[in-house]
Amino acid sequence: MSPKKQNKKLLRSEQDSAWKDILDAYFKEFIEFFYPVIAKKIDWLAGYEALDSELQSITTDAMIGKTFVDKLVKVKSLDGKEEVVLIHIEVQSQKEEEFPKRLFQYYCKLFSKYDQSILTLAILTDSNKTWHPKNYERIVFDFPVISFNFWAHKLLDYDHKKQELEVSTNPFAMVVLVQLVFLNTKKDPNARSLMKFKLTRRLYDKGYKRDYVINLLKVIDWALVISENLELEYKQKLHKLEEERNMAYITSFERDGLEKGLQQGERRKALAIARNLLNQNVPLSVIKSATGLSEQEIELEDA
Repeated sequence: MSPKKQNKKLLRSEQDSAWKDILDAYFKEFIEFFYPVIAKKIDWLAGYEALDSELQSITTDAMIGKTFVDKLVKVKSLDGKEEVVLIHIEVQSQKEEEFPKRLFQYYCKLFSKYDQSILTLAILTDSNKTWHPKNYERIVFDFPVISFNFWAHKLLDYDHKKQELEVSTNPFAMVVLVQLVFLNTKKDPNARSLMKFKLTRRLYDKGYKRDYVINLLKVIDWALVISENLELEYKQKLHKLEEERNMAYITSFERDGLEKGLQQGERRKALAIARNLLNQNVPLSVIKSATGLSEQEIELEDA
């Protein structure tokens, strides 16, 4: 596999992880943001149960293609008409002709195992303006034998709702804004860098809770990948912002990022950056903030 393809695969894996983490942390907010009609019908006081491990076994057994991100959650109905409902969520990052068929196959597997009401929801994060799948049909001898519907939202369709997204307090408003920046700045790294800091500063301005900020910082960082030089500028501005406002969110954020980077071979890159900055007599505090390395690691590079 070429380095370019490896980087693309690594980026996809990080984006998968970002979506998975944010869905795990804010499932209720996800339903309230994208599907408010459904949110009103769920008994939230009764709680909900994630069935992701069961879903993984079903999709693996099915051998019907790799999904981007999917999640299965069991909820209870508020009106009692449907005592238990399974909500299957899938996040799809690119156009796929077999996508509706694959969702139907998942539906069949889930229904065969649980024999309960199932609702399939899809979030489309791709850049194709004309692709809006919503159902799967099979017709035999002009007779419709299958008509399977799922409720899909295309994030690109939110491009004209940016003002509404900016004032919303729901975390998925920020997730959508980040995704729109990702789609709209693919060929403009400088614009992406500027928007990355702008979105980060907006998080700080709104005075959100610590965990909320850190979770969304991860989404911003994993989605809006920029060059090493631009990333250094971004972290320097972020470090200055935290000093001005006496905040400490980025410490935990960078620690999480470093742990992930170690698993992916990114530590070598951080050490190389530190070495270069040391040669330029950049202050140790700035190097620590820019690379996520400890003082001891940086001093070893200087030895």
